[in-house]
Amino acid sequence: MSKPRKKPLVFRANRDIGGHHDPEILLGMARGVWADHWAQEKEEAGVSFSGRDIYEAAPEAPSWAEKWAKRLANSISALNGNVSLNRLYLAAKEAGFPKDRETFGFYLGMEAVGHGVNWTDDISGEHPEILVPDYEFYEGAEKHDPDTRFVRR
Repeated sequence: MSKPRKKPLVFRANRDIGGHHDPEILLGMARGVWADHWAQEKEEAGVSFSGRDIYEAAPEAPSWAEKWAKRLANSISALNGNVSLNRLYLAAKEAGFPKDRETFGFYLGMEAVGHGVNWTDDISGEHPEILVPDYEFYEGAEKHDPDTRFVRR
């Protein structure tokens, strides 16, 4: 397991496409998937998180998780017609998504790694289709692009 970061993840605040994405959405992607990954490793070693929020219990995500989130963000943007994650979030809000940007990022990240969480779980009725690629999460995965042959809708 890699060492946790000494400083919290910091993302640029530009919410438009062009290499930068909404920092809260990126944080949700990196921190959420990292917390799940970290907790699974700890639980396999015998540590219990019963009754605890793993998102809050986990240490800061390592720098490779930030790189992973940025690659995922770029891929989601490209798959959806080069639309920024901010615009995708606003479309989700318009359809009734009841949560914040960071949670939206967490849902997109978890969807990419194949977990059952989906941003549409809390929405009834029509909603925009947001394509999310398959992207494994482990140290070293951030050096590779997400697999767009397998896309979740």
